[in-house]
Amino acid sequence: MSLDTRRPTTELLHLAAPLVAVTASRMVMGFIDFAMVSQLGTDAQAAISPATLLVWAFICLGMGMATSVQTFASQADGRGEPERGAAYAWQTTYIGLAVLLLTWLATWLVPPLYAWIGAAAHHAPAVQALETEYTRLAVWSMTPAIIACGLESFFNGIRRPRITLLAVLVSLVTIIVGNYVLIWGHFGFPRMGIAGSAVATVLAWWVRAGVLLAVFCTRRFDAIYHTRRSFAPRWSLCRDIFRIGGPTSLAWLFEIGSWVVFLNLIVPTFGTVAMAATAIAVQYTHVAFMPAIGVGMALCSQVGFAIGAGRPDEAVRRTHTALRVTMLYMGIVGLLLFVLRQPLMALLTGDSAVLAAGMWVMCWVAVYQVFDAMSITFIFALRGAGDTRTPAVFNALCCWVVFVVGGWLIARLLPTWGVNGPWLMAVAYLILLGLLLWWRYRSGAWRKIRLLDKGESESVGRVPGPDVEIAALAE
Repeated sequence: MSLDTRRPTTELLHLAAPLVAVTASRMVMGFIDFAMVSQLGTDAQAAISPATLLVWAFICLGMGMATSVQTFASQADGRGEPERGAAYAWQTTYIGLAVLLLTWLATWLVPPLYAWIGAAAHHAPAVQALETEYTRLAVWSMTPAIIACGLESFFNGIRRPRITLLAVLVSLVTIIVGNYVLIWGHFGFPRMGIAGSAVATVLAWWVRAGVLLAVFCTRRFDAIYHTRRSFAPRWSLCRDIFRIGGPTSLAWLFEIGSWVVFLNLIVPTFGTVAMAATAIAVQYTHVAFMPAIGVGMALCSQVGFAIGAGRPDEAVRRTHTALRVTMLYMGIVGLLLFVLRQPLMALLTGDSAVLAAGMWVMCWVAVYQVFDAMSITFIFALRGAGDTRTPAVFNALCCWVVFVVGGWLIARLLPTWGVNGPWLMAVAYLILLGLLLWWRYRSGAWRKIRLLDKGESESVGRVPGPDVEIAALAE
């Protein structure tokens, strides 16, 4: 059959639409927690954001590895061996269960960790106590988050992102109801305050994982992907997950860590006005790149499917299509952020000093949008091919050498530049990262990777796979 029965752009957007909604929902979930906990008072409001960020740092180590399932599932599907992908999804479930022991250890590490953070960043004792209370409970979401991410990656890999979206929407309802009931003690439940929000977060992740697992094990998916018959633990597959997903985990951790340092140690040296202006700009940055992440996730499946089908040139074509979409979108966003920077800042602050500082910060944010689009596109394209180690090294070096060290040095050596100095290094980091990932992709090293050629098929009683026509990618 023909490989091009659909227009590539239409196909990409059709596949990406639910994934854009999924990425947006993550931001919504964080906002829900922030808004509902904020009603407990200023101390709780100050505690929830840093505590949530620390919990995410714990979770991302496991979730980064679980995302590799998308690469394996999409390539197996493209090869006409769809049953091989399900076995990888099961391994992330076992990895998640094994993490329970690490979670228990993490609960013991949280109090001394916050004692150090509180002393270094001058957190108020009341705020530090609330941060500790929230984090010690919320870290128990590590296991269901890893399980959910592995299953989501499977469904995204076989181009069924609407199942992922369904699970996310159910978890959103869970966290809203859970927060309402547990934070304030409605319907006979105890009033738990910020701890109630942590418990609701854990419950929401378990519900999300449960919905995905229930669909995963249905007869429909078992008939094609052997989801019920490939549940055996296999160390060789876990090793593959660590090899491909490990660099992604570390890249996420390095990136999150760099922004933690930037927001908590570098920007505060320029005062409260700079912190407020930066915080507002970061919120708009989240809105800008979330849709591009959804497109990137769709591209990862397309590239993996094309490579599995033995069509690397088709993978290149899909990558170029995605690059045009993300660069056009983020280029328009950058232009709007620049042109409308004053009214956008005014929406979130009435302080004239913050408004003046934010006008400059928004300029920096606008400049790097197109390069951020390059980074997102190429890193997901390379991930679809299984090329994760070198991009992770590039990301770590750009984050910590250019962004963190460069930002710290310019803040010390050129203090008269104010917060614009560190933001200039943020722009430099994203431009350099985009160019390095483009170079890596153009080098063609990803074409030499053979993820599924080693060993025999991991299937049990294989059945013929579905039609491997690339035109079905959006179905």
